[in-house]
Amino acid sequence: MRKTLGAVAIFAFVLAGSTQPGAGPEAAPEDVLFLRTSGGITLVRAPPKGVAVNLSEAIPSTDWSAVVQAVRDEDQTRLLTLDSVSGDHLWSRDVDGRLEVKIASEDGRLVALGPRGATGYAGGRSSTTLVIVGADAPEPKTIELAGNYEPEAFSTDGDSLFVVEYLPPTDPTRYRVRRLDLRTEEVVGVYTVDAELQEAMEGTARVQASSPDGRRLYTLYTLAGPGGTRRAFVHVLSLDELWAHCVDLPPAFETASERSIAIAVAPDGWRLYVADADTGTVAEVDTEALAVNRTVQAAFGSRGGTAHGAVGSDGRLYLGKGSGLSSLDVSTLSAGRSWEMAGRITGIQVANDGGRVYVGLKDRIVVLDSATGETLGELDPANVGSIAQLGQSTRSLEEERTEIECAC
Repeated sequence: MRKTLGAVAIFAFVLAGSTQPGAGPEAAPEDVLFLRTSGGITLVRAPPKGVAVNLSEAIPSTDWSAVVQAVRDEDQTRLLTLDSVSGDHLWSRDVDGRLEVKIASEDGRLVALGPRGATGYAGGRSSTTLVIVGADAPEPKTIELAGNYEPEAFSTDGDSLFVVEYLPPTDPTRYRVRRLDLRTEEVVGVYTVDAELQEAMEGTARVQASSPDGRRLYTLYTLAGPGGTRRAFVHVLSLDELWAHCVDLPPAFETASERSIAIAVAPDGWRLYVADADTGTVAEVDTEALAVNRTVQAAFGSRGGTAHGAVGSDGRLYLGKGSGLSSLDVSTLSAGRSWEMAGRITGIQVANDGGRVYVGLKDRIVVLDSATGETLGELDPANVGSIAQLGQSTRSLEEERTEIECAC
């Protein structure tokens, strides 16, 4: 008989007070800050004395509208899904085995799990077990694949799972993006917008971001070409139309390091910005034409740290690295205000109405007025540990991957 887990304390609620009582901004209730912390995922309501929710062993959905947590007990795993804005419990499911959450769909209603601690690249393996759990499915679906795969993203219709296939399976030196049909359990190729199948090339995945509507996944790659040349491009994966395409970046990005690169998608999804703090190069990509529109030089940040970016509804692109923060007007890509923060920046998030900019530091969040540039106050969430990243964070993909078969 299937055992059901008993009551589990899944959320620890703590107060997130302001370090300057009464000085904090009057943020809209829907301003929920998304943090990756030393304890896992933390959600913080921006007004002073708001509520923070701490979740260990949890991952966000594609657009951070939901957070999915795995709670293990003996030989079972309870899957719990939380609405990240309202804090409401959305759905839960008990699954056999001690599993961990790999990825979740945009709305958090479809989840891929796998054995805990199993990684395809580091050690290699000849077969892969995936467990697909859906909020509307009566039972989990276990899929056994011959080969070495890791989940990448669900298609928007929920019928496909994009996966990364590592080759050769037991001692990987390269990888490629493939599509798993969840109905037939068949792994098939991914085609370009011109209906061309993937070709092999050497490359390294750097950083990754998704579009606000969850229909696109953008990954920055650098690769070696003939005669010692290099190439940098953004790999665009369409999760609704099931194609892939590569947008070439200017030469300035060819030697970019992962920590120097920031990727930010505009709220309307029509523009993608790629910025390299080392060279000060910022490229604007038209996500409809799949081409670079403009490139400017706009030095930002300082030595050390990781580059971060965010685009707000206020029409500004915010870029930071080290303790330096700068803004650009996206209509002209001209420089705006700059700030020197009292610590290394761990992330940037812009208020939904564009009126405030939240800048993460290691132990607190500084709130800036986007119109005047003034500091409105600080949020000091209690009991959340060290802040590793603030915002709808870009995944870091820096690994020893040396070759990719890409639809480009």
